[in-house]
Amino acid sequence: MRLLLDTNILIFLSKDPSFKLLEKIVNPEGQRIFISVVSIAELNSLSIQYKWGIKRWQVLNFIIEQAVIIEVNQNLINIYAEMDAFSQRRNPSYSEYSFNTPRNMGKNDLWLASIAALLGL
Repeated sequence: MRLLLDTNILIFLSKDPSFKLLEKIVNPEGQRIFISVVSIAELNSLSIQYKWGIKRWQVLNFIIEQAVIIEVNQNLINIYAEMDAFSQRRNPSYSEYSFNTPRNMGKNDLWLASIAALLGL
């Protein structure tokens, strides 16, 4: 299994300089890790807002360096648009939906869902 780490998981892992959480709980089998550039942008914003120190960023940089970073490209943009329209029940490719009202998603969460769909994660 390959893992796409969400921003919340990366925040959780950033608090553990021993990497035990990463190695024993999140990824005990040493699977391939993927991180979205969107999550990295969120982390940068949070670090400014909450004045994270260098040690926290050292932990995050180690994890990021080991990961495959997923950039935004046209394929991802297309999937994002399809998923966003679907979640709002406005995608013309669908005549039926399994839900009755729109499913509002945070835009960064929608990017991560699009990556997961694109890569089969």
